[in-house]
Amino acid sequence: MTRRASLTVPPPTGPPARAAILAATAALAGWHVVLERRQQEAVAAARAICHASQLSLARQRVARQRRQGLQISPFAWLGVEGIIGEQVVRAVWTDGQLTCDPLLGTRARQLVDLGAEFRLEDPPRRFLASLQAPPIAVLLTLIRACDLATVIEVDLGPGR
Repeated sequence: MTRRASLTVPPPTGPPARAAILAATAALAGWHVVLERRQQEAVAAARAICHASQLSLARQRVARQRRQGLQISPFAWLGVEGIIGEQVVRAVWTDGQLTCDPLLGTRARQLVDLGAEFRLEDPPRRFLASLQAPPIAVLLTLIRACDLATVIEVDLGPGR
């Protein structure tokens, strides 16, 4: 649905002209807020589509490689969506390459720089924060970098 606004400002002719100009300015400010909100929604939708596309390409590539008989280990790709502050952030890791929103990347790099460590109890294992490898360390780093991880997608191998 497209809305067009037509705004006619009469030429200044005296005191009523000031009221008309103020009214026109208020109307333009209102339209600015609406357009700014729509732009933010469009950018958010584009980022979500890009993230979904990256995950789909990674899934398809790994599935094709497995059909060709190549030995592909589990965790060949992973995706994380979460929230930092009030902003939705996303990341995809595949082939040792991480693509993520700048805010999530900054937070995750801080964890790596600080030497954050993740421990598992059963079986006992330790992972240092990483944005490259092993995949489990990348996943744990991205999850920890979010205030709240809302979606975690991981390749668990063939048939899983």
